Amino acid sequence: MFKRMFMARALGVAVLAGCVAPGCMLQKQDDGDEFREAVPLREAVQVAGPETDSDASSSTASAPNALHPLATTRPLGRGQYAKWYGFTRAVRAGVNVVTGVVLGSAWYIVHTEPTSVKDGEAIWGPYTDALEPASYRFRVTRVAEAEYDYVLEGRPKQSTSDSAYRIVLKGHGFGKRHKQHGEGEFTIDLDVARELDPPAHQNDSGTVHIVHHLPHDIGEGHALPRTIVADVTPDPAINPESFSVTSNANEDGTGSLQVDAKADVDDSKTTQLEDIAIQSRWRADGAGRADIVIAGGDVPADPGSVTAVECWGADFMRAYYSDSISFAPTEGDASACVYDAP
Repeated sequence: MFKRMFMARALGVAVLAGCVAPGCMLQKQDDGDEFREAVPLREAVQVAGPETDSDASSSTASAPNALHPLATTRPLGRGQYAKWYGFTRAVRAGVNVVTGVVLGSAWYIVHTEPTSVKDGEAIWGPYTDALEPASYRFRVTRVAEAEYDYVLEGRPKQSTSDSAYRIVLKGHGFGKRHKQHGEGEFTIDLDVARELDPPAHQNDSGTVHIVHHLPHDIGEGHALPRTIVADVTPDPAINPESFSVTSNANEDGTGSLQVDAKADVDDSKTTQLEDIAIQSRWRADGAGRADIVIAGGDVPADPGSVTAVECWGADFMRAYYSDSISFAPTEGDASACVYDAP
């Protein structure tokens, strides 16, 4: 599973001490300004959900284990917690945890003075913490006018060779002078993270790929409207479940979340994986609806697929549930749904 403290110890602390070490030549703060513009703010690439951003970023859920749907009996205050709302929230929180920590560390680093700026490239680091087995640096390279590639790299602490660096985070973005500012993508390689720090990432594997479409004038706050696409692909030998998320957050507080997953819907997690498609949408007060289609795995050839609908109120308690094969009892009344159609 993803570690909430991924890179925070290695970078968040080390960066404070790294530039007082001998040989750390600092340039003026504004020398790195154009390069900073390519790196998105952590909050700007949060996968949106019906609850507040603060709820999402502080969630203790992790992924890909967070892909497991929450039990229908899990309470949230009173009543029955909406299961499929819980499923999508857990998936979303897992993506946000890993991107928030890694990108948050990168954002912090690039807002210190760079170690060097020359030949169209800005470099921060390397930074090393005494308790970490690896050293890290962050590089942003201009590849065209106001267009940049960026990488977060690590190498074993004892190494001094540039060839020993392995890429943990690799991204592409645009500066404010470019019409595509706010658009971009990045990939986090958890296999490399595990190789650099095995004890901290023994259960991490595969990649997380994020594509972001943000307003051109992002500013320092949350970017709205925004669309985030996240693909989480673990090593199947470690975790066979995978998922893709497409998130849309609107300025009026409404939003939608499409999840396409390969996962085991059975709470025991000992049966076959199903193909799961969930389309959730919500109002500004958080009340929403999820339409679900489950096929493959343990779903019998007849009927071949199961459809379900679940609605919840502003308190996230289930207001209505029904499925096509009566797998679970129908609850509530369809009139309680804030959206009356898929």
